[in-house]
Order: sequence, then C-alpha cells, then structure tokens
Amino acid sequence: MARACALGRLRGAALALLLAVGSAHAVVGPAPELAGIQRGSSSSSGRGLLSSCDSGSFPALKPTYLESKVAGVEWAGADDMHVFVITVKAAIWRSTDGGSTFEDVTERFNSSIKGEEPVGVTQILSHRTSPNLMLFVNAGEYMWTSKDYGETLTPHKNPGGFRGIGATLKPHPTRPDWVLAHAKRPGCKLLDEVEMRCAADLLVSQNAFTDLTWTNLTANAAGKVAGFVDWGWGGSSCRKTSCDGLGLSEQTVFATMYAHPGDWDMAWDPDVHFVRSDDWFKTIAIQVPCGNQFELLGRQVYLAVSNKCPKDMDGKPRAVDPAGPPGITLHTSDDGGHSFKAACLPVALRQEGYELLESHDMTGAVVIVDYLVKTHMGSMQASSAYTAGPHHALFSLSLSSIYKQDVLSGSTDFLRVDGVPAKPSVATQITYNGGGAWQPIRAPLRFNFQKCDRCGGAKECSLHLHGASSWFFGAIQFPSVYSSPSAPGLLVGSGNVGGEGVGLDDNDGLCTWLSFDGGFTWSDIAEGTMIYEYADWGGLVVMARHELSGPADEVRFSYDYGRCWRSVPLDVALYVENIRIEPDGQRPKVLLHGKACRRSAHPKCAYDASDTRAGIQGMVYALDVSQVMGDKMPPCGAADYEQWTLPADDHTPRCLLGAQRMFTRRKQDAVCLQGGAYARPPPANTTCGCTPGDVECDYGFVPSPDGACTPLPPEKLSGCPTIDGGAYHVSASGKRLVHGDVCTGLGAIIPDTDGKGAVRPARGPRRSRTPAAAARAAAAAAAAAAAARAGDEELNFFQPLPAPLADVGELPPLGPGPPGSGGGGGGGVYTLR
Repeated sequence: MARACALGRLRGAALALLLAVGSAHAVVGPAPELAGIQRGSSSSSGRGLLSSCDSGSFPALKPTYLESKVAGVEWAGADDMHVFVITVKAAIWRSTDGGSTFEDVTERFNSSIKGEEPVGVTQILSHRTSPNLMLFVNAGEYMWTSKDYGETLTPHKNPGGFRGIGATLKPHPTRPDWVLAHAKRPGCKLLDEVEMRCAADLLVSQNAFTDLTWTNLTANAAGKVAGFVDWGWGGSSCRKTSCDGLGLSEQTVFATMYAHPGDWDMAWDPDVHFVRSDDWFKTIAIQVPCGNQFELLGRQVYLAVSNKCPKDMDGKPRAVDPAGPPGITLHTSDDGGHSFKAACLPVALRQEGYELLESHDMTGAVVIVDYLVKTHMGSMQASSAYTAGPHHALFSLSLSSIYKQDVLSGSTDFLRVDGVPAKPSVATQITYNGGGAWQPIRAPLRFNFQKCDRCGGAKECSLHLHGASSWFFGAIQFPSVYSSPSAPGLLVGSGNVGGEGVGLDDNDGLCTWLSFDGGFTWSDIAEGTMIYEYADWGGLVVMARHELSGPADEVRFSYDYGRCWRSVPLDVALYVENIRIEPDGQRPKVLLHGKACRRSAHPKCAYDASDTRAGIQGMVYALDVSQVMGDKMPPCGAADYEQWTLPADDHTPRCLLGAQRMFTRRKQDAVCLQGGAYARPPPANTTCGCTPGDVECDYGFVPSPDGACTPLPPEKLSGCPTIDGGAYHVSASGKRLVHGDVCTGLGAIIPDTDGKGAVRPARGPRRSRTPAAAARAAAAAAAAAAAARAGDEELNFFQPLPAPLADVGELPPLGPGPPGSGGGGGGGVYTLR
C-alpha cells in the first residue's frame, strides 16, 4: 500500500470517494437517498467468503533482517528486479532479485567518498529510458551517479556546497537527462521557519545521470533574482494532457521568486512574484506581481496572489488596506501564464486555509477551504470542497463539513458529517458523478464475520471508512481506503458499519472491507485492521495483519477478488507496517516490511521481552505468488478476461460522466497470472443521454432539497471577471455540466446554454445576471438566514478581505439534494477514472 495512495487516482470509472467530518448542527434538507436501494436489496447483500479454498499448504517465507525499520523503497529497471531500501538509520540495502534477498551497500557509498561525510541517502532517481543510470542524493554535500543500478558509484560534490537534506529534485517530463534542483544555500538550518531568512537557489543539470554538472539559475538571472520560493517545469502536466498552443519550450520553468535579499519575510509576501523563463532565467518572459505559489493542473496555471499586493495583475497601482489580515486571491491562466484572471469562489482564501487538488480527470481543480465549526463541545476544524465545472475559473460548492485532522497536517479527508444530538459523527459518502451528488455507502446485508455486523438489523445502515489523514497524520495510523491505477474497480479500506447516527469508530466493529465493483457493494474480508496491496494488474489482492491488530505470522492472498484467501506462513512473526509493490502494480510479487516483535506478544516473534532489538530491527518478506502457486497459475489467455463496468442500481451498466465505460479485466474465477508483459486495452465508451446526474449547480448557486439550484445572495459574491466580461454565461437554471461530462441532449435540462457557458443560438445573447436572479437571490438570503438561525453557526477562519475578493464567509452546512441535484464538479481523494 503506497503511502501516497490517498491522493492516487484509479483508472476505472469516474467515481470519487470522499470522506468528511462535521458538527452537530442542523442540516438543511432531508437526508440523502440511497439512489432507490434499501439495505435489504439484493444488490447490497454482500459477497460471502468461500467456506473452503483449494487444499494445500505453502512453505514458510524467510525474512531479511535490517538494522532498523524501512523508511523508503525504490524500484529500478523495466523488469523491477533492482530494489533499494532506505532505513530510518540511513542505511542503504540493495536487491538484484526483486526483493527476495537484500545486501547492505552502505559501506560502498561511504568508501567512495572516503568517509568525508555520513552517508544518508534522501532521494533516488532512475533514468526514464535507461533505468540502469541512477542518481543518489545524500543528505550532505555529495551525490552519486551509477551506470549499473548502483553496482559501481561515482561521487560528485554539489556546487556551492549545498546540502541534499535541504534540496528537492524534479526530473524533466520529457528530457530524461534533465533535472531541476531547489537547494537551500550553505549555512541554512534545517528547521529555519520555512527558510524565509534562508535563500534558495534553483539549479539545472542536463546530464544528471552521467557527468552531473549544474547551472545555477540564480546566477544566470544576473541580479534579477535573489532567491526562489516555488518552482517547477513548465511542461510538467503535459504528459497528462496536451500543451499545444501554450508556447512552452523544453527550457520553460515556472517559479516564484523575490528580487532583493531579505524581501521574503512573511507568508503570502507581496515581495514574492510569479515568473516564467524559457532560457534558464537569462531573461524573464513573464512576471506577475505578488504571485506566491502556483500549481499546474492540466493546461491551467493556478496562482495564489497576496491580497497585500500594491499592484494589480497588470502592474498598475492599487489601494491596499494595511490593517487588513493577510490572505490571497486565486488566479488562473489557460495560456501558459501569459495572462491571468481571478478565479471565482464564493469564499475568501486566507493564509494556509486552503488546498488545491486535481479533479477526477486531472484537467481541472478542486479547492479545499478550511474553517472552524462551533459546537457545544467546542470549535472543531472542517473544510468545504469547491469544484470547477467546464470553465476552470468558476468554482461552486460540492461538499461541506469535510473532516480535517488538524491545522498543521494540511490533510483533509472527504468524510461527511450529519448532525446528531449528542456528538459529531464521522461518516462516509460516495459520488458517482464527479461530485455532483453524494450518498452514503450502503452496508452489506450479509456479513462474513459477526464482529463486523454493527447494523443490528437496522434498515438504514452505512459503511464508514478511514481516510487519508488517519493514515498520514493520525495519532494511530489506520490504513485508509486504497485504490491503484493497476486495479480498476478494486477498493479496500478499514472502518465499520453503523446505523443512523453512528459514524466511524476507531475501536468497536473495526474491520477490513473490499469492493470489487468500484464501491457499489462491499464485503467484510477480515476482522480488525489489515494492510493491503494489489498485484498482477489487480488480479491479486494481498493482505496481512496490520501492526494495530498485533504481530502477523502469515500473509494472505486472493486471486478471485476477495472471495477465497490463501495463507502463506511467515517463519518469524513481525509487526507489519506496510505492503509494497513496484509502481505499476504489474508483478505478482510484493514486499512486506515492519519491525521485530517480542515473544510476549506472539510465540513466533524473534526476541525475548528484555531484548532491545524488538521494535527497532527492521524485517522484510517477499511474497511471489507465481512461485508459491507454481503451475497452478499459468499465464492468462483471451478466455480468462471479461468486460466490466460499474453497475447501476438495477445492475445495468452505469453511466459515468455521460458515458458507459467498459473495461477489460480478468474474470473472478480465472486462475491465471497476467504478468508484467500484459497491457490492458483502453476502455470502450458509449455516450449516454443527459440526466439530472450529469449537471450540478454553477458558480453563485447552491443545491436546494428539491433538486433546484438556489442563487446565493448578491452580497455574498464578489465580481467575477469571467462572467462580468461576457466570456461565460450562467444559465437561468443555475446549472452547468459536471466537469468532464460528455452526455448528449443537454438542452432538455439546461435549455438556454450549452452547460459550458455558451448561449444557445436560438436563445440569443443574454446577460449573465438578471433582475429575476437578483429577486431569487433575495429570497435565498432570507432562507439561508433562517437556516443559519436553526443551527449552530460556523466560525470562519476568514475575515473581510480588500478587493478584488470580498469576504463572503462560509455557508451554513447544506444537506445534499436528491441524486443529480448538483453541488460540485468532480474529483476528490479516491477517484476511478
């Protein structure tokens, strides 16, 4: 299970699984329906585990002992046979047989530099087209290149003496020999406050895997740049989408920088500017005043600009309130940074209180905005998700009351909270139309383990799953919902079921759950918490007892999507921290790693109670299913595959973002291996007619309980240049297409526009805002005020901000309308694509 799994995307169906937390305030509107399916329906009955599997036993796996726990794992080579493990004590272990055995090669690195500095590799890069060429970054002043997967090493001292522990390297998206490095200057302390008092250089190497020479781009700028803050290759997103017409060259670099030493001395600093250079900063082609941070998503550049900026986007003077709180305005560019317009959100963005994520198709954006919720138990943190529709600069509310672990973590789970009288509850909702509508995850009717059944016969019972913040930032790291591009339709997670008013519980009824149909149905596959991974292109699911549930003395695998599990014993028990596989998930081989345990916890543990090596010493096991199964799992043939699509409630193919998407995957009962040479065919798509599930509320509107889109009060909206300038027309219905939707026949739902901001020819030109819309907004303001009085108010992080983005606060939590009523346009933490 990759540590980065929570923000990973699934190639499968356009499904986004989002988890959120909220408070015990009233919810406007009725509870969402389960798309016509009650828990007792056959479609939610659950898949039973087979009472018996194939007979036979497997020999116990033997461990590799490391001096300390695993900190990172890297694979190299097209055959994935070269594996490098970095431990928490900075040792480097190397395998040449796919992880079956490892050798400590730390001394090889140490002797190459004659012990001049401690060895502690912080980053490993492998050449994209010639993976035998490798680059190892040390925490000190050295890097190493290798032409033979690390067998021999050539040391290189960093120019200027910059240290690897303060450096980040990014390979070029299309030129495999090129690498950018952002490095703090010598003398910087690691824990300096965001290194604001410590300047950083940007360097480029065009021979990073061979001679490793660097060009300092700060020096190239010849005094125009004192230090770099944010940075990235201009074409970094061009591998996901076409960048034709943006005028980007291979040398294009985007960055934020300051021109004079000491200028960068505060968050969202007006002295930090966005720049673009196409010639290694010998010249600066574009400069945007006060642009502090940026993200490249699809063809768009999203830029956070300080609201203390004394100049507008054209460099003209503007009035600034010196007493106002620091914050930002979000701007977007669709022409490679040549021009920017303010993004339109019905909320102010202040300091660190927002995140920017990719949408489900990686061409749009989701803005996560933080705020505080007042409850009788005190203030708690939450977030709201605002998603862009067909136009990248127009955002509308998708989901509110989303769980956030803490202020410092920066991690937001998409976990929906419905109000309950006693305490806030943490629940899970799922969307099948990119964020347009949300519903709970129905619990199965039948359970494989009695402990996992907390429904108690209740008709309304839902499944609640741990999300990203539980895995990355929780005091106890619960395995989170996991998906992989190699395994379309497969989801595994830890959590519990509960009736109405019961949410996520860290103790009672905690089990491990699997869905093989994109989250449509789920089954309990184990009591307690397991750690899990997919192998062989999703044809294998592997799991072992997670350390939270005690030491593991076996690893289990299933080749029928979780119906039958075969157990392989481990020679020595351990606390399993993770299961890892090479990045493509194509091999039938995984690595388990964890730490040694004491026999007082399990008789098969390695050490006695007094032995200090327990809990410190690392252990690695390799499970190769092709070896343990032998000729029982031959290579797959054409007859072993089926066409699969996410099912609708009536078990017919579900339309996802306007199309039925049919995928090829191995049959559940096919006992075969796909192997590393397998290439999954692209999905076959059939366009669907438009339904209410293909639309959502546009900018300036929010969903109402009856499925309509209600306009926000005018005073809640600042000016929107895209709309005010006539580039985009909002439908009188307040609706638009969900981002990435391709359905046909939209005119029956949105008669006056094409759902993408263009007026239908038969209707002729129209104003973006009308007196009728203003009247509706006044009525909506009264309704919203009444709703706010009915429950606790939200205490917003955000205070009034100067123009161009006025304070609009946070809306009271809104209950989602019926399926298809809209409220956001795509994307999230776990997405099937």
